[in-house]
Amino acid sequence: MPDDKPRLTEEEQRQYVEALETLPLLTRTVFLLASRDNFPYAEIGWRCGISIEEVQVRVADALVAVGRHMRTGPTLAGRMRRALLPWRDAWATARAGEGDRRLAPWLSPENRPGNRGTIDWVAWAFERTLR
Repeated sequence: MPDDKPRLTEEEQRQYVEALETLPLLTRTVFLLASRDNFPYAEIGWRCGISIEEVQVRVADALVAVGRHMRTGPTLAGRMRRALLPWRDAWATARAGEGDRRLAPWLSPENRPGNRGTIDWVAWAFERTLR
């Protein structure tokens, strides 16, 4: 059975991978689970801990960003995000060492601070209600 999907050239494949690398991690994960792995939105939402509506928004954002990148190349924001990725973890680790627990989500799992105390959870819950 022949494959009806058009094949990308090597240059287009490189641009596609480059476009995926400029996406935020959660958006890229949601997009790949939906497009490559064909997971239903409900399962993607469950796996990523987000609502189905958020999955729809993330997929739409990814489609727009990838389409724009494929037409015009990386945007300034995409180039900056990609250039800053190696520095983000080092910066968050240094800040966490100074006791700034708000940056814990930015840290890789091996650099996260230990167990939080009760006051930290109260502060976290309060910050979440302000969003």
